[in-house]
Amino acid sequence: MGADIKSVRARIKSVESTRHITKAMELVASAKIRKATDRMEKSRLYRTVMMDAFASLAKEKSIYTVGRGGKLPTLYIVIAGDRGLAGGYNSNIFRSASAMIEPDDIVIPIGKRALEYFARRGRCHTTDYASSERFAGEDASRLAKYVRDMYARGEISSVNLISTKYISPLTQSPDITYILPIRTSDGATADELNSNSTIEYEPSAAEVMEAIIPDYIAGVVYSAVTEAFASELAARRTAMDTATKNADEMKAELSLQYNRARQSAITQEITEIVAGANA
Repeated sequence: MGADIKSVRARIKSVESTRHITKAMELVASAKIRKATDRMEKSRLYRTVMMDAFASLAKEKSIYTVGRGGKLPTLYIVIAGDRGLAGGYNSNIFRSASAMIEPDDIVIPIGKRALEYFARRGRCHTTDYASSERFAGEDASRLAKYVRDMYARGEISSVNLISTKYISPLTQSPDITYILPIRTSDGATADELNSNSTIEYEPSAAEVMEAIIPDYIAGVVYSAVTEAFASELAARRTAMDTATKNADEMKAELSLQYNRARQSAITQEITEIVAGANA
């Protein structure tokens, strides 16, 4: 009986220790999430304006609007978190990416978990973007120019981005954005359209796109990273809140079990003392 009491006491201490960790992680995520969502909303606005502007440019014939034929690989930019303990946040992204990415495709991961995941599979094209939390505008610009050059040289057929969409503090879901070739608001490319745009560009639509394509890619990528990071924090806060509540329930059950065992041991001791006295 004494061994049982000691074992239950040890389990209670272990649960309490785990609860302290999950509660601390929940508070850290809660403290960061306001700043992260504010940054996300600002970058979302920029992304919306940029996407709307390029939706009209998508009607113009250009290497950036006409899909490339042949068997060229697709380049995927995959955004995941820097840490775990965020529910299904990272695993959902990797599951979606695995379903889309073909063996010959190229992967550029953003975030420590994404880098580790694709490096283990020999699919990591670069290790330059090892943190989604510290991913800055300069990183987005550098990545955008690199991707634009690969596309312009004809090394890849298209550029897609796999990230997490922030729907609400309790709901986040994997999302894909088709960056290149540029598509209209209906999702069509220039070679799929029968009508020409009535908008005139100076000096020409092709030159306009050539000049601002890097800004377009950088804006889309940076916005997706900010949204993914806000999603990661929200998922972690929810997961840690659930873990804390589970720890509280487990502690209550163990405390009840401990008190019953302790009372049983005391009753047995009293019974033995009485029996000894009567003898």
